[in-house]
Amino acid sequence: MDSTNGSTASLISTADQATLDLFAVICDRTAEVVRANADWGASGLRDGQYSVDLDVDEVCVGLLLDAGYDVLSEESGVQRAPGSDGRSIVVCDPLDGSTNASLGLPWCATALCHVVDSQPQVAMVTNLVTGDRYTAVKDRGANRNGRPILVGAPTPLDDAIVAMNGLPAEHWGWRQFRAMGAAALDIAAVARGGFDGFVDTTTDSHGVWDYLASVLILEEAGGMAIDAWGRDLTVLEHEARRTPIAASNRALLDVLLAARSR
Repeated sequence: MDSTNGSTASLISTADQATLDLFAVICDRTAEVVRANADWGASGLRDGQYSVDLDVDEVCVGLLLDAGYDVLSEESGVQRAPGSDGRSIVVCDPLDGSTNASLGLPWCATALCHVVDSQPQVAMVTNLVTGDRYTAVKDRGANRNGRPILVGAPTPLDDAIVAMNGLPAEHWGWRQFRAMGAAALDIAAVARGGFDGFVDTTTDSHGVWDYLASVLILEEAGGMAIDAWGRDLTVLEHEARRTPIAASNRALLDVLLAARSR
């Protein structure tokens, strides 16, 4: 839900604000690329990768490296900026929900998370069709389109609307579920009080770029997220995969984890 407590922008450090400003420029550019794209063919380099994924990646990585940030991108792996000390890196999903984008569905995003000393510090997730922009700075709250957001009120599973990746083997007793196809936006929707939770019902199919920015946004909005197997979600190896579960509150998170574990 939107909060009316006012903006925390004045509390954000100059360095973190500069990161957010750069992320905003990147997301504006990636949205332009997606809007102008007319080729939704496969890249031919790996399964599930579109040619436009590479075009969007080029925008993200180029701007980040030019600004002196190391990058971990879904599409191009780890790249180091000249003179980097290795203490920080931007985790980047250039185009989350690329199949949605190819179908003209307005549920695709660029997701960026600046990680400093292995701790997520600054995040942005931008819906490239609607322009909705979610941001967070560690210990400074979360925003949607510049307005502070909070998770929704605690909801029992039988009244919850749960976003999912994949499909469970049985009905868990939720009120409704949605399989939207872009984890970054799914988890961001939990942060703003839309969905009550998110569950990956598959096993280890998400790279850190799929969820890390949104997890910081969610936590800053009062929610929480875990890996289904209890591992750290902040993992900075390109080949690493996780199984994220997110919720607006601990009670629902525990219920979702238990249901998934059955």
